[in-house]
Amino acid sequence: MTPSTRDHAIAAMLERDLQDTVLALADVHGWMAYHTHDSRRSQPGYPDLHLVHVGQRRSIFRELKKQTGRVTPAQQEWLDALTAVGVDAAVWRPADLLAGTILNDLKGQP
Repeated sequence: MTPSTRDHAIAAMLERDLQDTVLALADVHGWMAYHTHDSRRSQPGYPDLHLVHVGQRRSIFRELKKQTGRVTPAQQEWLDALTAVGVDAAVWRPADLLAGTILNDLKGQP
């Protein structure tokens, strides 16, 4: 993939596309996944995904954003609170997918 093609792919990927890809990768690698499909009646800011892997003894929370998407103050508050109590919580973007960061994270590799 050329740098120009890569940049275009990153910019064009919507949050929904990223979510579908992450959920498929998570399933292939043995993760249980939870996503609130209609969050309009839920507390604002809760991360998009809660993923659990029994074999790796890991539980992670991920907020998914398109490449230029902004994390809201409520989302950042949740991510900070989860991290403060020792939970693995972070934001994933299309660039993380194309760089292999998401796949490595799901495989339990640094």
